[in-house]
Amino acid sequence: MKSYTILISIVAALGGLLFGFDTAVIAGSLQYLKPFFHLNDAEIGLVVAAASIGCIPGALFAGGLADKFGRKNLMIVTSILYVIAALGSGIAGSFVQLVVYRFVGGVAIGMASTLAPIYISEVAPPKFRGRLGMLQQLAIVTGILLSFISNYIIAKAPFDFLNDSNIWRYMLAAAVVPSVIFFILLLLVPESPRWLIAKNRIKDAQRVFDHIYSKTESTEQVALVTKDVASEDSSPLKEVFTPRFRKVVIIGLVFASIAQLTGINIVFYYAPLIFEKVHVGGSVLFQTMLTGVVNLIFTLLAFPLIDRLGRKKLLLIGSVIMGLCMFVLAALFHFNLLQNYFVLVTIFVYIGGFACTWGVVLWVYVAEIFPNRVRGTATSIAVFGNWVANSIVSLTFPVMLAQLGPVYTFGVYGIINISMILFVSRYVFETKGVPLEKIEELYAKV
Repeated sequence: MKSYTILISIVAALGGLLFGFDTAVIAGSLQYLKPFFHLNDAEIGLVVAAASIGCIPGALFAGGLADKFGRKNLMIVTSILYVIAALGSGIAGSFVQLVVYRFVGGVAIGMASTLAPIYISEVAPPKFRGRLGMLQQLAIVTGILLSFISNYIIAKAPFDFLNDSNIWRYMLAAAVVPSVIFFILLLLVPESPRWLIAKNRIKDAQRVFDHIYSKTESTEQVALVTKDVASEDSSPLKEVFTPRFRKVVIIGLVFASIAQLTGINIVFYYAPLIFEKVHVGGSVLFQTMLTGVVNLIFTLLAFPLIDRLGRKKLLLIGSVIMGLCMFVLAALFHFNLLQNYFVLVTIFVYIGGFACTWGVVLWVYVAEIFPNRVRGTATSIAVFGNWVANSIVSLTFPVMLAQLGPVYTFGVYGIINISMILFVSRYVFETKGVPLEKIEELYAKV
């Protein structure tokens, strides 16, 4: 695999870094936002979920717009929205303004979570598509960790101008720096060659493929994609609902949605609220930062696994690990065994289990299971479902935690994780090493 392919994939994946940063940065700021705006449990849920709610239209329309205007152009728009959201959140003068800017950031996140996997899958050679697709998840977990580190540093910084009433502003505005870097780097990457062929820009596509493959392989790829695109005879939006594609679209939608029902984001969005109930370890922000470290380490460990073990095996292993961890957490809270490090270890094992299974497979799988002609629109629909589920989880968790208590809350998520084994076993088909142009032959057999 050429270094050029890796570099342009990394740039595209930076949208995921901002995705992770913007969604998780709210965790450290909640303890300052709550007294500043006098927020109740429902309002805390809205502040956190505003970004997830914004992701819904961002994800839903990004694929169709990317099919029309190009993957690269839409990613540039995404980077600009990231800058606006970070600055606006930092200067927000009211609870409503903060929710609005969080929503704008969510639109950017929804777009990035759709566009980056599509772009990477369309430039990646089949043999390395799993590992390159994982760059999205690696960027997300890196962004999560950077947000936790940033929050910790800002909270501990010995500057007189920082106090409990304005620390949250600097925490939320810190995303401006990576957002600007993302914008600049996007100007240097090429457009997706598959999109260029769809727009009959064959020579431009050939030049991009020449940088990714050998000369012979490049010519073969142009011919293969051109033949596939030529068979398209209707709009992608209409085609995704035809009998030919309906099954795989539903599989992708359900798969992306239940990935959020694992409960992973209740840990990252509400880590301080959870750790406040645990009576061991260092400060809440320090423990939260450790969750980001664990997430990153296990994501890196998954790199050699996704193209070796395949997607389906990793998903099954992850569901078992996460389900058991949630049941253990429920038991620890039930018996009030919170005075030992086993609680933290269980949370870290849960995060690790997600990171090297569902976390890495999600963004690879939703971008590769759809045929070329409907990939943009179909991926949008799948990611749309992901963010709808994310919003539901984000809105309900603080209320569930307050009303039901941690025992029943974690127990519910334990049941959901174990139940996901049935869906994966029946409907998830293996895509390891399969060219994108051959995917349709696989889901037809499901």
